Amino acid sequence: MKNVQWKVNCLSIPTIIRHCKKCHKDTEFICSEMFRVNAQKKNLDIWLIYNCEQCKTSWNATIFSRVNSNKIDLKMLNQFLDNDPELVKKYSLDKTTLKKNGVYIKELDYEIIGEKFLSSESVKLEILSDYPVDIKLSTLLKRKLELSNGEFKRLFFNCQFEKLNSREARKKLNDHLIVFFNAKEIVTHNN
Repeated sequence: MKNVQWKVNCLSIPTIIRHCKKCHKDTEFICSEMFRVNAQKKNLDIWLIYNCEQCKTSWNATIFSRVNSNKIDLKMLNQFLDNDPELVKKYSLDKTTLKKNGVYIKELDYEIIGEKFLSSESVKLEILSDYPVDIKLSTLLKRKLELSNGEFKRLFFNCQFEKLNSREARKKLNDHLIVFFNAKEIVTHNN
């Protein structure tokens, strides 16, 4: 069995969709790549600032609300205060935080680094990402293996993917996913 590793890299910080009160409609909001930290006695509020693409109105996505300053690691607090780019990327891709804020990512610009292989080869594929990303396994496979929807469906229904049911094909990448390919089946393991 051949071992193959793919790495999913996000190429840019994604825009989000939310209702703009000034534009009176759902619009794209662009991340300013800056945090806002507010202290009230021993409690902290931390937000990631976004701006409406059309009218430039700002909106703050809540990261922490009324959290005791003792509960946040000093190093992490300094990263928030310094607008650390990796921390910005982490929270701008955090679908749980975004969902709590009532927004969603418009589109994710990403690349898949790693070697291609034939879907009929016997392969243990490990897919890695630094951040949980909202991309379906089927989308990753189609993109990297350059399969059209029709080709993917034909392989799927012709038992190339005998063990890959529609639920597994819709699995989304957290930070680590292992897929076993062989001539007749694909089995997935999400770690």
